[in-house]
Amino acid sequence: MKIYAYYLPQYHEIPENDEWWGKGFTEWRNVKAAIPLYKGHHQPRIPYHENYYNLLDKNTVEWQTSLMKKYHVDGLVYYHYYFRGKLLLDKPAENLLKWKDIDQKFFFCWANHPWIRSWEGKKETIMPLDYGKEEDWEKHFRYLLQFFKDIRYEKKDNKPLFCIFKSEFTEKNRMFTYFNKRCKEEGFDGIYLIETFSGEISLDSFLQNLWPETNKVVFREPAIQTFAWKNYNHSYYARGKRKLLNILRNHNIYRKPAIYDGNKLMKQKINCYKKNELEIPCVWFEWDNTPRHKQRGYVITPYDKGLFRIFMDCISEKEYLFINAWNEWAEGMMLEPTKKDGCKYLEWIREWRNGNENRSVGI
Repeated sequence: MKIYAYYLPQYHEIPENDEWWGKGFTEWRNVKAAIPLYKGHHQPRIPYHENYYNLLDKNTVEWQTSLMKKYHVDGLVYYHYYFRGKLLLDKPAENLLKWKDIDQKFFFCWANHPWIRSWEGKKETIMPLDYGKEEDWEKHFRYLLQFFKDIRYEKKDNKPLFCIFKSEFTEKNRMFTYFNKRCKEEGFDGIYLIETFSGEISLDSFLQNLWPETNKVVFREPAIQTFAWKNYNHSYYARGKRKLLNILRNHNIYRKPAIYDGNKLMKQKINCYKKNELEIPCVWFEWDNTPRHKQRGYVITPYDKGLFRIFMDCISEKEYLFINAWNEWAEGMMLEPTKKDGCKYLEWIREWRNGNENRSVGI
């Protein structure tokens, strides 16, 4: 099995974030400003040794790569932000491309959605997404090609992996038919497309509308489990209460976020798991996006290591596993070491891969 973790490249300054969020903004601003919203709420999350790194620093990327190798994480899925020729947060991947001496496996997940200012409870599009036409796709492909040709970029059957965050858009089939053709013209056997299901439409509709040559799908977690829990495990009364509390949260009247029991969600995931050749499994460990959304966010408590091991045993024959995430600090999903827990989840991964629960590895 190859284990890949989603990777957020928002830990460096860019002019657009300076304009939208204030001078010097990076993801660390939200992380540092987080406060506990209820008794026992663990905020803020503090990196081990208070390592509030800058992703443009080569030493940071070398450290992350060393940490991955030490704990048997095979590579990173870099979020790729491309808006019809406009790139955002592109420098970490471009730097990695230049730093050939860093042996870090990677591939892209195109975060193909508009950027919306919603962290303060309102919605305002600050970077729209327009897919364009064939000449725009060619420009996008030419940018991607330099990464596809890098030996560290993950490939399957001589096809570069490429994940898309949003599967539902009109141009999808024509765009990826074009990308597939261009990959073949450049010496590959096509593109290895992975489509993401997040529960926003029915599963049947999602599967019926896959690109005909899509290779795999990934069910994004923990979105799928929280969606299932809210919609199938509660009465009409409970759903109504949840809607009312959300209204009160949006008006700053009720200040406690929604809280989900991680053990219950993980047991639900295990009990519902069915082997499917098309699926790449995805797993999370815990969640807390209140640093971004305050009481409008939600929390998933950590689940037990035993449940992780049961799930991993269920999927042990899979070729890939995606983990959400390597460094989503403002969503409480990080494999990177924390002041409170050290390398807790990295240790879980290494212990499972080594088959030795009692093995302990220092940071």
